[in-house]
Amino acid sequence: MTTRKNLEITSSNHTSTGIVSFKSGNPVLQFIIGESDMTLIGSSIRLCGQFRIRGNSSSANTIPQSASNIRMSEQLGIWSIVDQLVIKSQSTHQVIEEIKNYQHFMSAYLPTTTSMNDNLTHLSQQALVLPNYQAQKLSVVDIPTGNTSGGKAGNSFCIHLPCGLFNGQVPIPLMQNSAGGLGGLLVELHLAPDSNVLFGQDGTNSEMTEAFYELSNVYLTAEAVVGAPPSGNTFEFNSISSYYTTFNSANAIVNFNLGLSRVLGVFGNITSASMINTVTANGLANNYPVNSDGSKAAIKQIFFLKGGEKYPIEYNVNTTQRDDAADPAADAQLTQEFMNAIQKFSAINRTMVKPTTANVVASIPTGAMNTRVNGGLVVGIGCAYDVISGNGVDFSSQNFGIQMETGINTDSPQALYLFVHSKQTLMFSPNGVRVIK
Repeated sequence: MTTRKNLEITSSNHTSTGIVSFKSGNPVLQFIIGESDMTLIGSSIRLCGQFRIRGNSSSANTIPQSASNIRMSEQLGIWSIVDQLVIKSQSTHQVIEEIKNYQHFMSAYLPTTTSMNDNLTHLSQQALVLPNYQAQKLSVVDIPTGNTSGGKAGNSFCIHLPCGLFNGQVPIPLMQNSAGGLGGLLVELHLAPDSNVLFGQDGTNSEMTEAFYELSNVYLTAEAVVGAPPSGNTFEFNSISSYYTTFNSANAIVNFNLGLSRVLGVFGNITSASMINTVTANGLANNYPVNSDGSKAAIKQIFFLKGGEKYPIEYNVNTTQRDDAADPAADAQLTQEFMNAIQKFSAINRTMVKPTTANVVASIPTGAMNTRVNGGLVVGIGCAYDVISGNGVDFSSQNFGIQMETGINTDSPQALYLFVHSKQTLMFSPNGVRVIK
């Protein structure tokens, strides 16, 4: 007979005050879910705590006011502070899944799979997400309750941590390796630097030199099943692998040796490199390529390669901007392929992708361009390899490639954050855990 059990895990490296921040030298939150005769329900895992922004480190109770220049991403909310998610076996420290540039993964995944109603209701309460930049600033950045005695106050949050392992339907075995389990889990959250979370509303660094965010009372909650039988000596799960590169030409070529044998889809988003880790712009915003002078440099043509051959789309995708560079409308096929790589397109019944959030805009989003409607742009590139069988496509011996024709005609580096959705297998033995990719 099985029974359910609720778990609450505090950070194993918490400070004596219970307050953690990147600025104070606590860039990693670590949670240990110990080895036990239980299976963990991945979809039940939640990161909880309190969040607030401080405007001046020299004054303990200084918080931004309604007229302040400090802002953060309304599209991501609390997810904007997670730079990297790492999941390991607690007994062997074998890495099970690692997603770098986690905020950029969420900036593609979250608005593609959630709606305006979600952002206005449960996500605004749980994740501090709002579809309007001014509403998010007034209710999260400038929250009056952040200025209280004791130093532990602010906005409460309770977010799930989307990833391949936690989004799976099969419970995660926590038993010892010889019994067909992971030997417990070690969950690490690497916090993002303040300069890539906070930015000036007017595109300047006014008030930003001392601004930082902090967390307090942070803990992890989850639900587990006691007495569940082990899954055997193998465990199959989906995984997200992350890659990063830049391009700076009208003929952009991307090439990676993925080393993965069951790839289900690839998707990515683009950010102007000049916006990253600068307090004058939102470094987590999605955008189509732009030139250094702010003019459009939209994607005109794209195709995907497997071992140097076009696959799975066996032709060049010509966008509407190839014929009319001034056309602001998003190309329908480019957008559909991007969404289909994140979730089966026919199964998407709630999304923030719409003409106002997928359009091709000019100008690097600084200053007034930081104030975009409906939470900001939701744009990217991608293609699905298998949305039916779930077996995926073998890239273990052939390189993955993308070739794009863009409108770049100046020195304007563009950062491409690429995420690969694949199926992987864990093998358990008395010697430990092995990940078969």
